[in-house]
Amino acid sequence: MASTVPAAISFRPLAEEDLPRLFGWLREPHVAKGYARPPGSYAEVLARYGPRTAGGNAVRAFVVEIDGRDAGYAQAYAIEDFPDYAEAIAAERGAFGVDLFLAADAPVHRGVGPRVIRRFVDDVVFREYGAVTCVADPAQSNAGAVRAFEKAGFARWKRMHPEGEEPRIVLRRENNVGDYRIERIDLDASAELCVAFRREMYVASFGTDEGLEEEMGADNAQYLAQLRERMAQVPEGNVHLWRGPRIVAQAEVRLLEDDPGVGYVSLFYVAADCRGEGLGRALHEHAVDVFRRRGLRAIRLSVSISNPGAMAFYRRLGWKAVGTRPNREPMVIMEYVLD
Repeated sequence: MASTVPAAISFRPLAEEDLPRLFGWLREPHVAKGYARPPGSYAEVLARYGPRTAGGNAVRAFVVEIDGRDAGYAQAYAIEDFPDYAEAIAAERGAFGVDLFLAADAPVHRGVGPRVIRRFVDDVVFREYGAVTCVADPAQSNAGAVRAFEKAGFARWKRMHPEGEEPRIVLRRENNVGDYRIERIDLDASAELCVAFRREMYVASFGTDEGLEEEMGADNAQYLAQLRERMAQVPEGNVHLWRGPRIVAQAEVRLLEDDPGVGYVSLFYVAADCRGEGLGRALHEHAVDVFRRRGLRAIRLSVSISNPGAMAFYRRLGWKAVGTRPNREPMVIMEYVLD
C-alpha cells in the first residue's frame, strides 16, 4: 500500500520496473560514499533488491517521490527480523530500522532531506507499521546524514564499531506521533475554542494577561475579525490539528503587506496536555509547506523575550533571530528561510 504525505512528498512501494533506475542511483558517487558500496552489475541489484518488490519481504522498500517525480529510495525493517543486528545494538522488540537516500537530482537544496526522513518515519514506520521506536545508523564520517536525522527528530543513542568497518552513529526516535489530522479552521463551529487557545497562548507567552483584553477587543470581536482576515488571505494555512474527535492545536498565518515574499505566523498553539509529542513541529512543517507552495522566500514570527523555551524550540527547527520589535515586552523576530 502506498503512503502519501503532504507537501508533494510521497512513498510508493518499490516495483520491478524501478530496479534499473535504482541501479543508476546506487552508482552515484554520493550514494556509494554515504549509503552502500556500489553494485558491480545490474544482476547484483536484481538479486538483492528484486525480492523487496514482492509482498512479505522482511525489508519494506519504497521509491521516494518529490513533486511527482522519482527522487530516491527508502526502506524500513523490523530489527527483530535481523537477530545479529538486534543484538549488536540491543534494540527492543518493536523497533524498526530505516535507511534512505535521495538521488543526485533530488531538490536537496530546499532542505528536503530531513522532511523526507520525518515524513517516512511518521507516516510509514510509525503509523503504518506501528513501530515503537525507529533507529538509523549512518557512518560516523557521514556528518550530513547525521545532521539530517537529527533535524528529523532523532537523537544520538550509541556508537557501533562493526569489524572491518568505520564506526557508525546509532540514532533513535521514539513513536510519540499519535494519530492526527490537519484541517482548515471552521470558525462557525470553533470560534469559542479559537478564542480560548489565543488567550491561553497570550498568557503563556507573556506570563500575564495584562493587555489581553485590549488585544482581543470587546467580546473578542477584534481578534475574531483578524482571524477571519487571515483565513481569507491564506485559507490553507489557518488550521486546526485534530486528534480523534478533539482539536488539540491551532496555527494562524498571514502574508506581510510590506514584504510580499515573506509569510508570518501569528500563532502556533498546542494544548498543554499534548505538548512534547511532536505536534508543534507538525504545525511548523505545515506552515513551511503552505508558504513554500506559494513561492515565498521566508517565514517570520515573534517570540516574547521572556519565553526562552519557545525560542529554543524554534531554533531547533531551524529558525534564526533576525531582529527585535517593541511591545509591552520586547519581542524577538525569528525567521525561517524557505530557499
